[in-house]
Amino acid sequence: MGSSMKDIQNNIIESFQSFFGKEELLAKVIECFPYPIEIYAPDGTSVLVNKAMLAKSYD
Repeated sequence: MGSSMKDIQNNIIESFQSFFGKEELLAKVIECFPYPIEIYAPDGTSVLVNKAMLAKSYD
């Protein structure tokens, strides 16, 4: 039978978890992601914003 939504979500999560420990590669993926993404430090400081987020900010 087809994959459930939960299975699909788990596959996506596992794909991103494979980048853990590979910060430079993860940063490149986030930078090229077509949706706005902003990464925050635990103190709430923005530490990474991708191109899509910048484009959205200046619309």
